Amino acid sequence: MFENIPALLLRFFVLIVSLSFHEACHAWAAWRLGDDTAKRMGRLSLNPLVHLDPLGTLMILGAMPIGWAKPVPVDARNIRNPRTGMPLVAFAGPMSNLILAFFFCSLYSLFAERVLDSGWYAMLVLFIRINFSLAIFNLLPIAPLDGSKIVTAFMSDNWADRYEAAISRAGIFPLLLIVAFEALYPGPGIIGYWFHFWRPLVGPILDLFHVPAFLYPG
Repeated sequence: MFENIPALLLRFFVLIVSLSFHEACHAWAAWRLGDDTAKRMGRLSLNPLVHLDPLGTLMILGAMPIGWAKPVPVDARNIRNPRTGMPLVAFAGPMSNLILAFFFCSLYSLFAERVLDSGWYAMLVLFIRINFSLAIFNLLPIAPLDGSKIVTAFMSDNWADRYEAAISRAGIFPLLLIVAFEALYPGPGIIGYWFHFWRPLVGPILDLFHVPAFLYPG
């Protein structure tokens, strides 16, 4: 069930860096749009210690393929024009992971052949796969993922209010159902199809950096 220790530590390092950058970018976007709640709580930081979630960290260290960090607190009442501002704060998270994915794609194109069969190559691969995974997964429009707030930017005020009320009532239950179905069903489920949906957009970027298609998680 558990990986060998070096592989586990490497995955832990990559996930902690990626998740910390994700949450820090949420905090930065909220601060720039008028809410300093996260900044006052010390969350406008790349220090992993301020972002670690105990259960999410255990998932990283255990058999689960991914983990999570503590959500950044945002007070929508302080956000300038919250109808557009809150989706922007939410989008800052997936965008941060796309930035990391593109950055490590560029490093891959420059150094992959030189570090093949080494720990550095394994780290490049993990940074690419994990950050594409975090970005695309978090774009799913269900709570508590960032996509549940991003999608409201494309709705009228009336439909956005209805959608937010519906996902608030449903809570995390739909996500748990989707993850459980994905784990138990032998074929591709909703998450698998979601990653496949984004492949045509990510594929040309991988080609641009000469990154093998198998490094995309979908």
